[in-house]
Amino acid sequence: MFDTTVHEASTLLGVSVGRVHQIIKSGQLPAEQLAGIWLIDRNSVLARAANKPQPGRPSDPSGFRRAARFLLMNRTHEVLSFKFDASTGEFFEADEIIDAARAPLSVMSPRGTRASKVALSYWWAHRTIPKARTGIEEKLRELGIADTYDLPFRSLGLSLSDQYWVKPYDSDLRWEDVNFFQNDFAETEAGDWLAEVGLDSPDNTSDGVLSKRWICEDGKRVLLKGGTLLEQEPFNEAIATELHRRLLTSGEYVPYELRQWNDSYVSACPNFLSSTEELIPAYYVNEVRSRDDRANSYRHYVDCCHALGVENIEDALGKMIVCDYLVANADRHWRNFGLVRDVETLEYRPAPLFDSGSSLWCRVPTRELQYTPFVFDTRPFFDDSSRQLRLVDDASWLDCDQLAGFAEWAADFLDENVSMYGRTDFVFEGIQTLVDHVVAVFG
Repeated sequence: MFDTTVHEASTLLGVSVGRVHQIIKSGQLPAEQLAGIWLIDRNSVLARAANKPQPGRPSDPSGFRRAARFLLMNRTHEVLSFKFDASTGEFFEADEIIDAARAPLSVMSPRGTRASKVALSYWWAHRTIPKARTGIEEKLRELGIADTYDLPFRSLGLSLSDQYWVKPYDSDLRWEDVNFFQNDFAETEAGDWLAEVGLDSPDNTSDGVLSKRWICEDGKRVLLKGGTLLEQEPFNEAIATELHRRLLTSGEYVPYELRQWNDSYVSACPNFLSSTEELIPAYYVNEVRSRDDRANSYRHYVDCCHALGVENIEDALGKMIVCDYLVANADRHWRNFGLVRDVETLEYRPAPLFDSGSSLWCRVPTRELQYTPFVFDTRPFFDDSSRQLRLVDDASWLDCDQLAGFAEWAADFLDENVSMYGRTDFVFEGIQTLVDHVVAVFG
């Protein structure tokens, strides 16, 4: 009998209203919509409640948060125990080291006998939404919490960028029951970017300033990402994807597509990690070895990758440098590339190229474009884009013929965004200038 409302089902199942809507959408709960209101078959709700997986997530996140001691987990592996100071966002008493090899890279001492509390606190600070994210201060007030570093505890610290999570010491929570790679998460149809923050959602651990939101789509995890005032960044992601398709092979880049969501342009990309993998930003890779004063930042990073057994890293970096140059990417900072590690085998590989939205002079005001030369500051190795390009010793993979017509394609694509009026001609000339230089150097 269809006589149970979504709110009643939420109470009976012990999940959020958004989660109930998601279960209905997936067909797991029979329901029908009358006068705009969803009514659910009560017997199906009771049956689902009776067979709810145990153990599961704590029904009271605040009670979980008050636990005195926690275990940092990496998938099914216990890594270390710790206490966390909610008033400062800092770790203390990270004392019991269980599996140093699976700890976050760079937080362990060389012999793996102790964890740096400072390094753990820094790592955790980049595991949550930055305060610069639009709307986060208001969201914190709504949730009644003091700071963003407390947000990850709302979802056990779980992420879709790695396999780390936290649980109360001696609890019986299991990875299989709680992880977001295999279990659906709260997802409402509301357009607010921060709608799921504070609920059972990977959005609690989404880093970066641009608005982001994870969704479940046909069994896949998809990241939606917005833009700034002109909404150029989502278009840039799709343009970079077109370039990557022309020059690289599948698996070497993350494919982005342009969508409209909540009356805005967004980019959408699938999660490129499996349920046994983690992304390790280059920032942490750099901490693997002490830097030789004679080595530049490029050589030091390569040496650190070699120390981890990554042999093809210079080929991957060469592709990143050339592709970033061709779209004038000005924001390839040390957290926007890195390695992927399998947490079971502890084997590494270069991460595919991702996050190319801050490119094509999108941060230059339209009125200033005509006075801006076709140059740009680069990251991460040299500010001078031409100097960074010279780091590429082997470009045998580069088929310059594939660059023909790319500038025209990009400009035509940008023209779909009415905010680009007065910008696309400059972008076309800029890309063509960069293409001509690459062809002259490597063609």
